[in-house]
Amino acid sequence: MELNQKNMKKLMILIAFGIGLFWILSNISIIIDFTSHILHLLFPFILGAVIAFILNIPMTKIEAFLKSKIKKKKSKLPIRTISITLSLVIFVGIILLICFLLIPELIENIQLLIKNIPSFISNIQTWVLDLVDSYPEIQMKVEEVFKDTTNVNNIMVTVLNYVVNGSLNFITSLISSVFTLFTAIVFAVYMLSQKEYLERGVKKLMYAYMKKEHVEKLMEIASLSNKTFSKFISGQCVEAIILGIIFFFVLTILRFPYALIISVLTTITALIPMFGAMIAMLIGAILIAVTSPLQALLFIVVFQIIQQIENNFIYPKVVGKSVGLASMWTLMAVILGGSLMGITGMIIGLPLASILYAILRNETNEQLRNKKIKI
Repeated sequence: MELNQKNMKKLMILIAFGIGLFWILSNISIIIDFTSHILHLLFPFILGAVIAFILNIPMTKIEAFLKSKIKKKKSKLPIRTISITLSLVIFVGIILLICFLLIPELIENIQLLIKNIPSFISNIQTWVLDLVDSYPEIQMKVEEVFKDTTNVNNIMVTVLNYVVNGSLNFITSLISSVFTLFTAIVFAVYMLSQKEYLERGVKKLMYAYMKKEHVEKLMEIASLSNKTFSKFISGQCVEAIILGIIFFFVLTILRFPYALIISVLTTITALIPMFGAMIAMLIGAILIAVTSPLQALLFIVVFQIIQQIENNFIYPKVVGKSVGLASMWTLMAVILGGSLMGITGMIIGLPLASILYAILRNETNEQLRNKKIKI
């Protein structure tokens, strides 16, 4: 290779990259700890940005509605302030409503669980013994398992105490995070009130240090991402509410216990695409099993039927359509996202796939137009 100025520059960049990569690999633990510390410090502001993005969806609609109503009048009403306030009221109101519905039911059900543990174990024993009555050798083993009911009771109480203590620790930790949440909400309000100023500042920085065509491309992707994520959040919330209502009516009609708490849990967990409601199914099955194990099995069957209807018909229509993906790609995006990044991947996998799909579709159509090919 000829060592001219251009090649020397490439060689120096390659050497610098190699040194940098070697240093990163040699100090990977320090870098991870430092990154974790920085993320911990920035967490209130990251959370604030997420809250601002969510609140921006209703705020934009409220702001557009108010402007359309007073555009013909010379009014000095602070439309942005009113829109932010109403959005915050809706956001906090939904959280408080869920807490008021959920917490009293949880406390009552935990007390009921503790009270019904002995009868629950007795019912399980009777049910299992009746089930294996025709098989004496299995019956003998089952009788040995349930022979010392006291030990089984102690184990169940220990497990339940662990669950209750874990829940109390979670609530304590949640209360201690009030300051963080307050900081995040204040930061979100500032972002929403000055979003045009922030957008203009980011554009100035990008145009100052990047090529114009690159900036325009990035702005196009950013606009597409904003629209896609906004539609995804709206569609996911609508889908979760629909699913929660369906479960409430079905469980009430079939006279299942805990219809309200299971429906609320289903609505909350259904915010995790397609598979989140399974968490509510497990909790619901445990709660119902204390009253009737057979009814718990029936609940799982009913839950699966509704879940299949939701996954195959409601979700692709409501959420998949809102982000512009076909049913097949919707399912694939959620499964791959969950495999790569767990719950976070399941939540963001669908909108990310939609963005990539839209970018690929636009690029493909542009290439076909340039080649004058019609398909």
